[in-house]
Amino acid sequence: MDILCKKLMLFALALALGFTAIAQEKVSKEIKETYPFNNSGELHVENKYGNIHIYGWIKDEVSITVNITVTDKKRENAKEFLNRITPVIRHSDKFISVNYEIADKNSGFFSNLFEKANPFDFDRGNVQIDYKVYVPQKVELEIINTFGDVFIEDWVGVLMADVQHGDMWMSDNLNKADVTIKYGKLRAKNINYANIDIKNGGLDMDHANTMRLNTSGSTIDVQLVESLELYSNKDEVDIKEIGTLYGNLKFSKLRIHRLKKDIDLNLKISDLWVERILTPSSRISLDQESSEVNINIFNFPHEFSATLEEGLVRLPKTFHNVDSKMLDKGKKLREIKASYGKNGKGKITISGKKGVVLLKEI
Repeated sequence: MDILCKKLMLFALALALGFTAIAQEKVSKEIKETYPFNNSGELHVENKYGNIHIYGWIKDEVSITVNITVTDKKRENAKEFLNRITPVIRHSDKFISVNYEIADKNSGFFSNLFEKANPFDFDRGNVQIDYKVYVPQKVELEIINTFGDVFIEDWVGVLMADVQHGDMWMSDNLNKADVTIKYGKLRAKNINYANIDIKNGGLDMDHANTMRLNTSGSTIDVQLVESLELYSNKDEVDIKEIGTLYGNLKFSKLRIHRLKKDIDLNLKISDLWVERILTPSSRISLDQESSEVNINIFNFPHEFSATLEEGLVRLPKTFHNVDSKMLDKGKKLREIKASYGKNGKGKITISGKKGVVLLKEI
């Protein structure tokens, strides 16, 4: 009986301590400002430890709402820290910047959160700073955000963005975007001209006209891109339809479902699949090292040539005028030329060393 009572007492004590640890006091404040502004202006928004919502509208003004929430086990500590956070909004006729500062705990001076604030002065999980900004639909926009998400709706201007440890959503058609994403995912509908850098993140895009894509350790999914300059390192890339592609792949996997025009790629220890070639005059040029290339050449009459050192090439029996000759026995350097179909206007050219080249009729 004594043992049972002791167990019950220990359980009750643990439960009480657990509730004490879980219980958090929450305090918050909201700041709202509105300024006259038109589409010829530029807006700079910088944040950390919170989300940024951007909404376009037809008014010639900018409306800014900053919500700051602090949680702590002690209410007085939460209020003290909340009072140290001050939004900083600078504005002129053509430029508005939104940021905030945190006052040093033991002085009246301000420390910029992004550069000077002591990272051990607070737990970032206990502070949430969210922006909601309404802007004219075509202002230039620069966004910097860390440890938070960015949402953009009904806005179609020129964008520069740097987002780390958070995701980004763009729901409308943009003319030009320059975006850096680290440890997050970019979801975009349509960008006319895009320059995108992604590290350890992801991209999910419906359409781009012209795009430069620099990626590392990421998952890329694009529905349609007309012209793509790709620099990929340790990525998995899936493109449903593409016009022209050129760039470099290292330790990556690239799958192209439909190719409309040309490819010019350098591959190193990478895998490439081209599932369908839509245009009879397409040209594919590959310089590869220790890579695997799979191309479906069904209904694509073309001239094929390969110069490989210690590489393997497999062609369907339907190829004709096949000519294979050894250029250097010591290096096992071989040249292969062949034709597929009649009156072929297309061309596939592959060079490099080692690797596997598989042409298939599917």
